[in-house]
Amino acid sequence: MTLNQFAAEKRLAIFDDLRNNREPRDGSFDAAVLKEAKTKEAPQMGTTRYEPDAVHFEFIYPDPTATAIILVVTLAPPERIVFLPVPSWVVENIWQGDISGTYHFESDARRLMRELQAELEPAENLKWFGPQPAKRRE
Repeated sequence: MTLNQFAAEKRLAIFDDLRNNREPRDGSFDAAVLKEAKTKEAPQMGTTRYEPDAVHFEFIYPDPTATAIILVVTLAPPERIVFLPVPSWVVENIWQGDISGTYHFESDARRLMRELQAELEPAENLKWFGPQPAKRRE
């Protein structure tokens, strides 16, 4: 099962629980926030955020007369989550879903692959979680 499949399955199951006025079947959440949220309108799906060891689902309970409530449900994933950045050698030309790459000498390509593999190590990969600065073209 991929991370997207895992997240979609869990998010939909939890959303179903919340729409039916039940506590989430999986994960941890703030019970006081859920209690207050139940006094608002029906929940809506919010964002999904990832950390190396957690998936955070946000569910929004709107209230037209006051501030909306956001319930965060946190699950532990079955394995560590890593972010795979688009390698620096990939030219990000996107046309109808296709991403093209660039040509390199074999020795340079092997060096770039070692750099990419290093990005999977826990300390190196942590920098990819959270806001990212805009990419600049040279």
